[in-house]
Amino acid sequence: MGRAIPPRTWEKYFKLRAKGWNRAAAARECGVSYQACVDREKARVNPRPKARPHQNGDEVRERREELQHPGPVPLDDLSPVAKEALNDFGLFQRRYFGRIAVPWQVEAANQVVRFLSTPNEEYVVINAPPGSGKSTTFTLDIAAWVTCRNRQIRGLIGSKTLRQAEMYTMRLRRAFERTQPIKAEIRELQLGLAIDATTTLADDFGRFKPEGGDIWSRNEFVVDQIGGNPIAEKEPTWSAFGMDTGFLGGRFDIVLWDDVVDNKTIKTAESRDAQAAWWDDIAETRLDPGGVLILQGQRMGAEDLYRYNLDKRAVADEDDDTDMQDSALTGRKYHHIVFKSHYEDRCEHHHRMDDPPWPEGCLLYPRRLPWKKLRQLMANQDKFKVLYQQEDVDPENVLIDPLWISGGTNPRTGEVFPGCWDKDRNFGEIPKGLAGTLLSVATADPSPTMYWSVQWWIYQIINGQAENRYLIDLERRKMDAPDFLDWSHITQRFVGVMQEWQQRSVDLGHPITTWIVEANAAQRFLLQYEHVRRWQGHWGVNIIPHQTQRNKSDPEFGVQVLQPHYKYGRKRLPQRGFNTLVLIRELTHYPEAATDDCVMADWMGEWNLPNLIPPEGVMKTFKRPTWLKSVDTYQRRLLVS
Repeated sequence: MGRAIPPRTWEKYFKLRAKGWNRAAAARECGVSYQACVDREKARVNPRPKARPHQNGDEVRERREELQHPGPVPLDDLSPVAKEALNDFGLFQRRYFGRIAVPWQVEAANQVVRFLSTPNEEYVVINAPPGSGKSTTFTLDIAAWVTCRNRQIRGLIGSKTLRQAEMYTMRLRRAFERTQPIKAEIRELQLGLAIDATTTLADDFGRFKPEGGDIWSRNEFVVDQIGGNPIAEKEPTWSAFGMDTGFLGGRFDIVLWDDVVDNKTIKTAESRDAQAAWWDDIAETRLDPGGVLILQGQRMGAEDLYRYNLDKRAVADEDDDTDMQDSALTGRKYHHIVFKSHYEDRCEHHHRMDDPPWPEGCLLYPRRLPWKKLRQLMANQDKFKVLYQQEDVDPENVLIDPLWISGGTNPRTGEVFPGCWDKDRNFGEIPKGLAGTLLSVATADPSPTMYWSVQWWIYQIINGQAENRYLIDLERRKMDAPDFLDWSHITQRFVGVMQEWQQRSVDLGHPITTWIVEANAAQRFLLQYEHVRRWQGHWGVNIIPHQTQRNKSDPEFGVQVLQPHYKYGRKRLPQRGFNTLVLIRELTHYPEAATDDCVMADWMGEWNLPNLIPPEGVMKTFKRPTWLKSVDTYQRRLLVS
């Protein structure tokens, strides 16, 4: 019955043994008898007795120290409170990290475990506001929780840089190594954000750091397995990777990418495309069957990586027993879990810091994101709806409010908007019985490398003023100049979009009289070709070059001239047809949209419209030669009609 040897002494002893010290030398260095060291090392291989139900956590820990058995604890041998913590994430956070759990974190953790339990590969986008503790929740608390539930799990923690990812894995590794419970910071104790942890992970679940030669480094580590069994796969338990890592090897059961989107990655179309390509080719391919990939962070813009993945569609399995075809789309590839800083539908305008958090209250995290702070952000943050409410755009900072398109009542102001949809009209259909003069105009915003947008509008002119504008057709795709207009020597005919639309407009009785084309493209692709001049003479139409870059920022006649026409329903859009959605997406996301060609093509018509409206009254008739009076042109037909 010698004196009790403190656990720290044994930690020092085994560290020396791991460095190659023999038993006698390590015993002398630690001040422990040689026989005690022999007994201590033999105790490792002894089976661990189950905790009795009536024992509390402290009694179980004292019993373990008495038995001197530091190895991993089988799940069946865990104490009742440790078993409960494996099923209660809130208890897990409070007991081992001293964190006062909030419902959104518990909900997120339960969703992760649910996705891990399915036999399919699961892809998830989770968006939460900054300041809500999302990085710590996912890269530390949830990572530790799923590891305690299954020590054989293989996980990846990814971030924008490898250095940041290594900080996350090092913090997780220290949580597994810790021998003393965490003490909460005084400031967090005062604010009610944290408490002192009850115990450590190693106290309840046994040793995590292996005593053999397994990896335990800053960017990857392997936790000790129950029964000393080695893991079957080559990948460590947790690995750190960054977007700047280069080659990303290994396959994993759970992949956590944290905050990989920032202002730099969404700044230009090239940077967005580069990150999307990296995600498709590298990040998304590292998942093992039955695993879960989580992309989490705050929304940054309408075309960020989160939206890119949310727009992906899932394809039906070839072995699917449903009636769907092999290529049929079954739904979204990515699950979307959203946590907003403030829920207006639950708001009762109390907003006290001691109010219950979402879902019972309207604030997601009243302690960290109180109403006073949110109000300041609303007043000074241009992207509050994006960063804190996880919406694609802030309606107050985009060109066209989506409510102007759909129509309805603004819940904040009570203002009613008529909407822009013609519900029963399809593309290529011209409304019947329209009063006034109808001006048929086509606009085109070409690009030699990106998408072209070609639009056909009919403007209703009443008393010399443009009233409603009717979108008749819209084409948006990658094209070359010959696809737009060319001359076929084989068939001796004009071919291309211009020819098709011009012929169709004539057949419908409203021939296009003017084509407005972006100036550089008009000079480069159209006006320099002889066949274009012949086509123009054949149909008797005008081709107007338009200065897009110089004019779109004009304070009076820039793209903002579109706003009142959509706000008051003067823009009429056919609801039947997919192409309209492309235009609406750009209008309701500009200037944050990835492309703006549809917006530019729409604006070209409005910019040039005042010069296209025919003057009121009877036009003065000028003398012309007799031979010209008999010439039949479309211009003459319009004047006669």
